[in-house]
Amino acid sequence: MFKKLFGTDGIRGEWGEKITPELAFEIGKAVAVIFERKDEVNNIVVGRDTRLSGDSLSGSLFAGITCMGVNVIDLGVVPTAVVPFAIEKLKANAGIMITASHNPANHNGFKFFNGNGFRISEEQESHIEHIIANSSDFAAFSFDKLGKILFDNSSLNSYISMVKKELKASKNLKIAFDCANGASTQVVKEIFKDYNFEQISSTPNGLNINAGCGAIHIENLKNFMKKNNFDIGFSFDGDADRVKVVLPGGKVIPGEDIIYNLTKYNCYNPIVTTKMSNMALWNQFEKEGIKCAIVGIGESEVIEGLLENNAFFGGENNGHFLLLDKGKSSDGILVAAQILSILSTNPTFSVPYTPYHQFDKAVAVNNKDDIMNNSFILEKIELCESLLGEKGRILVRASGTEELIRILVEGEDEKLVEEIGAILENSVLKLA
Repeated sequence: MFKKLFGTDGIRGEWGEKITPELAFEIGKAVAVIFERKDEVNNIVVGRDTRLSGDSLSGSLFAGITCMGVNVIDLGVVPTAVVPFAIEKLKANAGIMITASHNPANHNGFKFFNGNGFRISEEQESHIEHIIANSSDFAAFSFDKLGKILFDNSSLNSYISMVKKELKASKNLKIAFDCANGASTQVVKEIFKDYNFEQISSTPNGLNINAGCGAIHIENLKNFMKKNNFDIGFSFDGDADRVKVVLPGGKVIPGEDIIYNLTKYNCYNPIVTTKMSNMALWNQFEKEGIKCAIVGIGESEVIEGLLENNAFFGGENNGHFLLLDKGKSSDGILVAAQILSILSTNPTFSVPYTPYHQFDKAVAVNNKDDIMNNSFILEKIELCESLLGEKGRILVRASGTEELIRILVEGEDEKLVEEIGAILENSVLKLA
């Protein structure tokens, strides 16, 4: 039986197990077939992060695409946001980003974009899986009809110019960037070259991406800022679609506060956020007459919410923020530029609400799906919901990308929230 490849954010896994050059070749064939435009020159844009395995995977991916008569436009090492930007600029059929985002160097994966620059649909994901499962039905083209590999720097340069236009910040600010030894390293140097900044974790060698640094390891930037006199710091993940923000003294700005400030700065209304955001943010938007659509977790859910609500801004409190009037993917670097501009009017990044107390844990397990279907866990969740009542909410879910169970308990009573969180965590650990 064919095993489902896609998770909540493309295809992702460990090198040599789920992710192999053979799979990359089959993905290339499938994407070339699905997004073919009859009687036109067909181009697929491809970017990658700094993982050592990216070169091997890109070579196989290129072979799969070109053997089906479709050209590859190779962007090289770029942030994920550049791929949909290039699709629109170059009028390409589709795009693929080779990345495992915030995961370690021994992982890799593929993010997929359609010809409009948006993440592909579940139907298109299923179509890719079907073609891979039946690859023998799709023979390579004859030698005289093969695709070519082309190279493009213009899209990255145009992207850099776009982000620079968003920079309206004081050049007196002293800024720190943690580049996670990833795709943001060179781009940050170019965009912020006229500012007073310093980079850490900015010497990628193919094996150190996200290694104790970047948005998932925010303590790296916090410690650096505590030892040095910076006004603000930004920490990206490996493909720079996520950003965490740190103020002097090591204070991390909550994702909800970034969502609130970006909303107000750009006068966005309506906006979209996910069910992981703090309830206090939703209540504040309601007070101010700003419509806030609450959707499921993941960028695909956010984009669907944006399109359904005719909204231009969607944010996740984990550091993913999508400004649809400027790009079609979460973009940590673009958001960093806007936050620097916001500081000129709100130097402390203050908000007019107090967040509810939260218990937020990710518990490592062997089989997340088995645990989430276990009657013991379901009964514990029901019991805890009755204990919390109308004073908050509980969200227990399987991670879409890793073998983790994520537990969120939220409410006004801190002691009750912690007690319920501990009950749920211990219940998962008993089965793990």
